[in-house]
Amino acid sequence: MKTYKDIKDIAINRPVVTMGTFDGLHIGHLHVLSQLKSLTRKYDGESVILTFWPHPRKVLNSGDIKLLNTIEEKIDLFERNGIDHLIILDFTEELAALTYEDFVKEILVDKLKLEHLVFGYDHRFGKNGEGTFEKLQPLAGKYHFKLHKLDEVRVGHAVSSTRIRHALQYGHVSEANKMLGYPYQLAGEVVKGEQLGRKIGFPTANLKITCVYKLIPGNGVYACKAYLNGTSRPAMMNIGVKPTINNQQVRNIEVHLIDFKGDLYGQHITVELIEKIREETKFPSLNDLVDQLKKDRVQSLNIFSQNN
Repeated sequence: MKTYKDIKDIAINRPVVTMGTFDGLHIGHLHVLSQLKSLTRKYDGESVILTFWPHPRKVLNSGDIKLLNTIEEKIDLFERNGIDHLIILDFTEELAALTYEDFVKEILVDKLKLEHLVFGYDHRFGKNGEGTFEKLQPLAGKYHFKLHKLDEVRVGHAVSSTRIRHALQYGHVSEANKMLGYPYQLAGEVVKGEQLGRKIGFPTANLKITCVYKLIPGNGVYACKAYLNGTSRPAMMNIGVKPTINNQQVRNIEVHLIDFKGDLYGQHITVELIEKIREETKFPSLNDLVDQLKKDRVQSLNIFSQNN
Protein backbone atom coordinates (compact mmCIF):
# COMPACT_ATOMS: atom_id res chain seq x y z
CA MET A 1 0.00 0.00 0.00
CA LYS A 2 1.21 3.49 -0.87
CA THR A 3 0.48 6.23 1.65
CA TYR A 4 0.31 9.92 0.77
CA LYS A 5 -0.05 13.03 2.90
CA ASP A 6 -0.46 15.33 -0.09
CA ILE A 7 -2.74 14.98 -3.07
CA LYS A 8 -0.47 16.75 -5.55
CA ASP A 9 0.91 14.86 -8.54
CA ILE A 10 -0.59 11.48 -7.63
CA ALA A 11 -0.82 9.13 -10.61
CA ILE A 12 -3.28 6.27 -10.05
CA ASN A 13 -4.60 3.91 -12.70
CA ARG A 14 -8.43 4.10 -12.95
CA PRO A 15 -9.05 5.15 -9.34
CA VAL A 16 -11.90 3.49 -7.46
CA VAL A 17 -12.34 5.76 -4.46
CA THR A 18 -14.09 5.83 -1.12
CA MET A 19 -13.73 8.48 1.57
CA GLY A 20 -14.45 9.11 5.24
CA THR A 21 -12.87 9.52 8.66
CA PHE A 22 -13.00 5.76 9.33
CA ASP A 23 -12.54 6.08 13.10
CA GLY A 24 -12.91 2.64 14.55
CA LEU A 25 -12.53 0.77 11.28
CA HIS A 26 -15.59 -1.39 12.04
CA ILE A 27 -17.49 -4.09 10.14
CA GLY A 28 -19.54 -1.45 8.34
CA HIS A 29 -16.33 0.11 7.07
CA LEU A 30 -14.91 -3.34 6.28
CA HIS A 31 -17.98 -3.96 4.11
CA VAL A 32 -17.16 -0.73 2.25
CA LEU A 33 -13.56 -1.89 1.76
CA SER A 34 -14.72 -5.28 0.51
CA GLN A 35 -16.99 -3.67 -2.08
CA LEU A 36 -14.24 -1.20 -3.00
CA LYS A 37 -11.84 -4.05 -3.75
CA SER A 38 -14.52 -5.98 -5.64
CA LEU A 39 -15.26 -2.99 -7.88
CA THR A 40 -11.53 -2.40 -8.32
CA ARG A 41 -11.13 -5.91 -9.70
CA LYS A 42 -14.26 -5.58 -11.86
CA TYR A 43 -13.09 -2.37 -13.51
CA ASP A 44 -9.37 -3.22 -13.53
CA GLY A 45 -8.51 -0.17 -11.43
CA GLU A 46 -6.73 0.66 -8.19
CA SER A 47 -8.40 1.07 -4.79
CA VAL A 48 -8.08 4.43 -3.07
CA ILE A 49 -9.00 5.46 0.48
CA LEU A 50 -9.30 9.19 1.09
CA THR A 51 -9.33 9.97 4.81
CA PHE A 52 -8.64 12.90 7.10
CA TRP A 53 -6.41 13.73 10.04
CA PRO A 54 -7.00 15.14 12.58
CA HIS A 55 -10.57 13.97 13.07
CA PRO A 56 -12.91 16.66 11.67
CA ARG A 57 -14.68 17.05 14.99
CA LYS A 58 -11.34 17.97 16.56
CA VAL A 59 -11.16 20.92 14.18
CA LEU A 60 -14.81 21.97 13.99
CA ASN A 61 -16.00 21.35 17.54
CA SER A 62 -14.65 22.30 20.93
CA GLY A 63 -15.97 19.04 22.43
CA ASP A 64 -13.51 16.41 23.62
CA ILE A 65 -13.90 13.45 21.26
CA LYS A 66 -11.92 10.31 21.99
CA LEU A 67 -10.77 8.21 19.06
CA LEU A 68 -11.03 4.47 18.52
CA ASN A 69 -8.00 4.29 16.22
CA THR A 70 -4.75 6.19 16.23
CA ILE A 71 -3.51 7.19 12.80
CA GLU A 72 -0.87 4.41 13.00
CA GLU A 73 -3.54 1.80 13.77
CA LYS A 74 -5.67 3.08 10.92
CA ILE A 75 -2.82 2.85 8.41
CA ASP A 76 -2.05 -0.70 9.58
CA LEU A 77 -5.70 -1.77 9.26
CA PHE A 78 -6.02 -0.39 5.73
CA GLU A 79 -2.81 -2.12 4.68
CA ARG A 80 -3.92 -5.43 6.18
CA ASN A 81 -7.16 -5.12 4.20
CA GLY A 82 -5.32 -4.93 0.90
CA ILE A 83 -5.89 -1.31 -0.10
CA ASP A 84 -3.67 0.00 -2.92
CA HIS A 85 -3.51 3.70 -2.01
CA LEU A 86 -4.20 5.63 1.20
CA ILE A 87 -4.42 9.43 1.05
CA ILE A 88 -4.45 11.23 4.42
CA LEU A 89 -5.61 14.81 3.92
CA ASP A 90 -4.79 17.42 6.54
CA PHE A 91 -8.24 18.43 7.80
CA THR A 92 -8.29 22.20 8.17
CA GLU A 93 -10.94 24.89 8.46
CA GLU A 94 -10.22 25.75 4.82
CA LEU A 95 -10.94 22.18 3.73
CA ALA A 96 -14.08 22.13 5.89
CA ALA A 97 -15.32 25.28 4.13
CA LEU A 98 -15.35 23.60 0.70
CA THR A 99 -18.84 22.92 -0.60
CA TYR A 100 -19.53 19.33 -1.54
CA GLU A 101 -19.40 20.18 -5.26
CA ASP A 102 -16.12 22.06 -4.90
CA PHE A 103 -14.70 19.08 -3.01
CA VAL A 104 -15.80 16.71 -5.76
CA LYS A 105 -14.44 18.88 -8.58
CA GLU A 106 -11.21 20.15 -7.02
CA ILE A 107 -10.10 17.01 -5.20
CA LEU A 108 -11.86 13.94 -6.56
CA VAL A 109 -12.09 14.95 -10.23
CA ASP A 110 -9.28 17.42 -10.98
CA LYS A 111 -6.60 15.91 -8.73
CA LEU A 112 -7.53 12.25 -8.30
CA LYS A 113 -9.29 11.81 -11.65
CA LEU A 114 -11.59 9.24 -10.10
CA GLU A 115 -13.64 6.88 -12.24
CA HIS A 116 -15.73 5.29 -9.48
CA LEU A 117 -16.89 6.54 -6.07
CA VAL A 118 -18.06 4.06 -3.42
CA PHE A 119 -20.38 5.83 -0.99
CA GLY A 120 -21.62 4.63 2.41
CA TYR A 121 -25.39 4.70 2.98
CA ASP A 122 -25.30 7.51 5.56
CA HIS A 123 -22.09 9.31 4.61
CA ARG A 124 -22.05 13.11 4.42
CA PHE A 125 -19.24 15.42 3.39
CA GLY A 126 -18.47 18.98 2.36
CA LYS A 127 -19.40 22.23 4.10
CA ASN A 128 -21.93 21.60 6.90
CA GLY A 129 -22.12 17.96 5.81
CA GLU A 130 -24.40 18.91 2.93
CA GLY A 131 -22.97 16.35 0.49
CA THR A 132 -25.19 13.26 0.37
CA PHE A 133 -25.68 10.40 -2.08
CA GLU A 134 -28.73 12.13 -3.55
CA LYS A 135 -26.78 15.34 -4.18
CA LEU A 136 -23.89 13.39 -5.67
CA GLN A 137 -26.02 11.72 -8.33
CA PRO A 138 -26.21 14.71 -10.72
CA LEU A 139 -22.49 15.41 -10.13
CA ALA A 140 -21.62 11.87 -11.23
CA GLY A 141 -23.18 12.62 -14.60
CA LYS A 142 -21.70 16.10 -14.81
CA TYR A 143 -18.14 14.97 -14.05
CA HIS A 144 -18.34 11.55 -15.70
CA PHE A 145 -17.77 9.10 -12.84
CA LYS A 146 -19.83 6.17 -11.62
CA LEU A 147 -21.43 6.29 -8.18
CA HIS A 148 -21.98 3.17 -6.05
CA LYS A 149 -24.14 3.28 -2.90
CA LEU A 150 -23.72 0.70 -0.12
CA ASP A 151 -26.33 -0.48 2.36
CA GLU A 152 -25.91 -0.34 6.13
CA VAL A 153 -24.41 -3.23 8.10
CA ARG A 154 -26.20 -4.39 11.25
CA VAL A 155 -25.35 -6.50 14.31
CA GLY A 156 -28.90 -6.48 15.65
CA HIS A 157 -28.66 -2.72 15.09
CA ALA A 158 -26.83 -0.31 12.82
CA VAL A 159 -23.07 -0.32 13.42
CA SER A 160 -21.44 3.06 14.02
CA SER A 161 -18.30 4.48 15.61
CA THR A 162 -20.50 6.38 18.08
CA ARG A 163 -22.15 3.15 19.22
CA ILE A 164 -18.75 1.48 19.63
CA ARG A 165 -17.43 4.40 21.70
CA HIS A 166 -20.49 4.17 23.93
CA ALA A 167 -20.00 0.41 24.45
CA LEU A 168 -16.34 0.86 25.37
CA GLN A 169 -17.03 3.71 27.78
CA TYR A 170 -19.25 1.31 29.73
CA GLY A 171 -16.72 -1.51 29.50
CA HIS A 172 -18.79 -3.58 27.07
CA VAL A 173 -15.72 -4.81 25.22
CA SER A 174 -17.26 -7.97 23.76
CA GLU A 175 -20.06 -5.93 22.18
CA ALA A 176 -17.58 -3.37 20.83
CA ASN A 177 -15.36 -6.11 19.38
CA LYS A 178 -18.32 -7.64 17.51
CA MET A 179 -18.99 -4.29 15.86
CA LEU A 180 -15.32 -3.67 15.13
CA GLY A 181 -14.69 -7.14 13.74
CA TYR A 182 -11.42 -7.35 15.69
CA PRO A 183 -10.30 -6.78 19.31
CA TYR A 184 -10.06 -3.21 20.55
CA GLN A 185 -6.49 -2.38 21.44
CA LEU A 186 -4.40 -0.06 23.55
CA ALA A 187 -0.71 0.55 22.91
CA GLY A 188 1.94 2.47 24.74
CA GLU A 189 5.17 2.57 26.67
CA VAL A 190 5.72 0.81 29.99
CA VAL A 191 6.61 3.36 32.68
CA LYS A 192 7.50 2.99 36.36
CA GLY A 193 4.68 2.88 38.86
CA GLU A 194 4.45 2.20 42.59
CA GLN A 195 5.67 -1.41 42.10
CA LEU A 196 3.16 -2.73 44.63
CA GLY A 197 2.00 -5.44 42.21
CA ARG A 198 5.44 -7.01 42.30
CA LYS A 199 5.31 -7.21 46.10
CA ILE A 200 2.00 -9.09 46.12
CA GLY A 201 2.93 -11.53 43.35
CA PHE A 202 1.23 -9.73 40.47
CA PRO A 203 3.80 -7.47 38.78
CA THR A 204 2.16 -5.04 36.41
CA ALA A 205 3.28 -2.97 33.45
CA ASN A 206 2.03 0.58 33.87
CA LEU A 207 0.98 1.60 30.40
CA LYS A 208 1.39 5.16 29.17
CA ILE A 209 -0.84 5.51 26.12
CA THR A 210 1.03 7.12 23.25
CA CYS A 211 -1.97 8.92 21.69
CA VAL A 212 -3.67 11.40 24.03
CA TYR A 213 -6.89 11.21 21.98
CA LYS A 214 -7.23 7.41 22.32
CA LEU A 215 -10.43 6.25 24.02
CA ILE A 216 -9.75 4.39 27.27
CA PRO A 217 -12.53 1.90 28.12
CA GLY A 218 -14.48 2.13 31.37
CA ASN A 219 -12.90 1.14 34.67
CA GLY A 220 -12.66 -2.55 35.43
CA VAL A 221 -10.61 -5.72 35.04
CA TYR A 222 -10.21 -7.16 31.55
CA ALA A 223 -8.92 -10.41 30.08
CA CYS A 224 -6.43 -9.49 27.36
CA LYS A 225 -3.87 -10.60 24.84
CA ALA A 226 -0.61 -8.65 25.14
CA TYR A 227 1.94 -8.34 22.33
CA LEU A 228 5.58 -7.91 23.24
CA ASN A 229 8.24 -8.03 20.52
CA GLY A 230 5.76 -9.66 18.16
CA THR A 231 4.79 -12.46 20.56
CA SER A 232 1.32 -12.72 22.11
CA ARG A 233 0.86 -13.57 25.78
CA PRO A 234 -2.14 -14.02 28.07
CA ALA A 235 -2.67 -10.98 30.25
CA MET A 236 -5.13 -9.23 32.48
CA MET A 237 -5.52 -5.50 32.79
CA ASN A 238 -6.94 -3.14 35.36
CA ILE A 239 -8.20 0.26 34.30
CA GLY A 240 -9.08 2.55 37.17
CA VAL A 241 -8.01 4.33 40.33
CA LYS A 242 -6.81 1.37 42.46
CA PRO A 243 -9.29 2.00 45.33
CA THR A 244 -7.85 -0.71 47.61
CA ILE A 245 -4.42 0.94 47.46
CA ASN A 246 -5.19 4.66 47.62
CA ASN A 247 -7.89 7.26 47.28
CA GLN A 248 -6.51 9.11 44.27
CA GLN A 249 -8.80 9.70 41.30
CA VAL A 250 -6.12 9.50 38.60
CA ARG A 251 -6.90 6.65 36.21
CA ASN A 252 -4.15 4.09 35.62
CA ILE A 253 -3.76 1.29 33.11
CA GLU A 254 -1.92 -1.69 34.61
CA VAL A 255 -1.24 -4.87 32.65
CA HIS A 256 -0.20 -8.15 34.27
CA LEU A 257 1.49 -10.45 31.73
CA ILE A 258 0.72 -13.91 33.06
CA ASP A 259 3.78 -16.11 33.71
CA PHE A 260 6.15 -13.48 32.33
CA LYS A 261 9.47 -12.76 33.98
CA GLY A 262 11.59 -9.84 32.88
CA ASP A 263 11.99 -6.09 32.83
CA LEU A 264 9.44 -4.23 30.72
CA TYR A 265 10.37 -0.65 31.53
CA GLY A 266 10.72 1.50 28.44
CA GLN A 267 9.34 -1.19 26.16
CA HIS A 268 6.34 -0.75 23.89
CA ILE A 269 3.46 -3.19 24.26
CA THR A 270 0.11 -3.58 22.54
CA VAL A 271 -2.85 -5.00 24.44
CA GLU A 272 -5.97 -6.46 22.82
CA LEU A 273 -9.01 -6.40 25.11
CA ILE A 274 -10.99 -9.63 24.91
CA GLU A 275 -13.57 -9.51 27.68
CA LYS A 276 -14.38 -7.58 30.84
CA ILE A 277 -14.11 -9.83 33.89
CA ARG A 278 -15.46 -7.59 36.62
CA GLU A 279 -15.79 -4.05 37.93
CA GLU A 280 -12.97 -2.39 39.81
CA THR A 281 -13.60 -3.02 43.52
CA LYS A 282 -12.31 -1.70 46.83
CA PHE A 283 -11.37 -4.73 48.95
CA PRO A 284 -11.18 -4.78 52.77
CA SER A 285 -7.50 -5.79 52.69
CA LEU A 286 -4.58 -6.56 50.39
CA ASN A 287 -5.06 -10.28 51.11
CA ASP A 288 -8.62 -10.07 49.80
CA LEU A 289 -7.33 -8.28 46.71
CA VAL A 290 -4.72 -10.99 46.10
CA ASP A 291 -7.34 -13.74 46.47
CA GLN A 292 -9.47 -12.06 43.82
CA LEU A 293 -6.50 -11.49 41.51
CA LYS A 294 -5.78 -15.23 41.60
CA LYS A 295 -9.35 -15.88 40.44
CA ASP A 296 -8.99 -13.19 37.77
CA ARG A 297 -5.83 -14.85 36.50
CA VAL A 298 -7.51 -18.25 36.13
CA GLN A 299 -10.47 -16.67 34.34
CA SER A 300 -8.18 -14.64 32.06
CA LEU A 301 -6.22 -17.76 31.08
CA ASN A 302 -9.45 -19.58 30.23
CA ILE A 303 -10.68 -16.66 28.12
CA PHE A 304 -7.29 -16.37 26.39
CA SER A 305 -7.24 -20.08 25.50
CA GLN A 306 -10.76 -19.82 24.06
CA ASN A 307 -9.78 -16.86 21.89
CA ASN A 308 -6.24 -17.76 20.86
